[in-house]
Amino acid sequence: MKFGIRELLFLGLLAALPVGGWLWIFKPAKENFQKQQELIAAKEAKLVRLNKATASIDDLSAEVDRLAEAVSFFESKLPGQHEIHKILEQVTKIADAQRLETHLFKTLKPKPFAGYSEQPIQMDVYGDFDAYYQFLLEVEKLPRITKIQKMSLEKDPKQEGVMSAKFTLSIFFDHDNEKTNG
Repeated sequence: MKFGIRELLFLGLLAALPVGGWLWIFKPAKENFQKQQELIAAKEAKLVRLNKATASIDDLSAEVDRLAEAVSFFESKLPGQHEIHKILEQVTKIADAQRLETHLFKTLKPKPFAGYSEQPIQMDVYGDFDAYYQFLLEVEKLPRITKIQKMSLEKDPKQEGVMSAKFTLSIFFDHDNEKTNG
C-alpha cells in the first residue's frame, strides 16, 4: 500500500473526526449536563428549605394562637375609660381599709398608646409602714393592670414605724373599645 497525500489527508480527517466530535459535541454536552446537575442540586436545596418552612408553619400557627390568647387576656385586664372611676374607688377603699391618710390624690393627664392608655395618679399617703406594705400588696392583687412608679418613702422623725409615701400609680385602660368588664 502506497501512502500518498490522499491517504495522509484521509488519515488526518479520520483523526480529526473524534477530536472535532469531542470539542463540538461531547465537551459542550458534558458542560450542559454539569450545569443541569448544579441547577437540580440548587432546586433540591430550596425544596428542603421549603419543606422545613412548611413544617414550621404549623408551629407558627400554634404560636400565633397562643399569642392571640395572651393579647385577649391582657385586653380583658384593661377597663374601658368609663370604668377608671371604679378602680380609683377600689384604690381609695384599700387605702382607707389600711388606715392610711391620703394627703394627695390627683389624676394626671392620660398618656395614649397604641390600643390602650395610661392614667397616672399622683398619691401622697401617710401612716404605718406595715399598713402601707399591705396597701401595696392589695393594689397588686387588683384584677386590672396597674403599675406604681416614682415612689419615695420618708420616715416620720416623730413616730417610729410611721412614714409618708409619695408615688405615682398608673392604671392602664382601653381607650379604643369601650367595654364593660367588672
